[in-house]
Amino acid sequence: MRTVVRWPDAAKARVAQLWLAREMPACQIAAVISAEHGIAATKSAVIGIAHRAGLSYKGRLATSPIQPRRIGPPPKRVRKPRPRADAAPKPAPAPRPRPAPALPAPVPMSLRIPLVEIKDGSCRFIADDPKAAPATCCGHPTASGSPWCDGHRAVCTVPTGARASAWIPSFRTRRAA
Repeated sequence: MRTVVRWPDAAKARVAQLWLAREMPACQIAAVISAEHGIAATKSAVIGIAHRAGLSYKGRLATSPIQPRRIGPPPKRVRKPRPRADAAPKPAPAPRPRPAPALPAPVPMSLRIPLVEIKDGSCRFIADDPKAAPATCCGHPTASGSPWCDGHRAVCTVPTGARASAWIPSFRTRRAA
């Protein structure tokens, strides 16, 4: 809770005198009042006393005369032309080598194992039209975690490249020394 400080009339009169002299900012006036009258005066308190007294602050007095503004455009600077060296022609960029297309894995002949008899680790690629006859599958061994053999995986999937990212945290790639 704040304590209310009662300002003596002499302190208020001294604030008005210093305020109208326009020689000191409010923080210096507060220091003078604190030293002379022994009260805790702040810059805001000084401004409040002056405002309630109806005094307006017109700024500190100018220490030097005001220079008149120049009318019109500023004078143009004259630049000396610098001698320029002839630019060397840029060498043509070397063409990028194109990557050789990946050869698709050969698709093996289907072993035609019925769908209901397929075991784990066997290719589940449907070899025939299931509407015409019971569905049969390829049946060749698969790679771990894939439902198809290498040849049918090349047929059934799209190879993925490096994922494009809009945010690349370059600061994390550098190690602090």
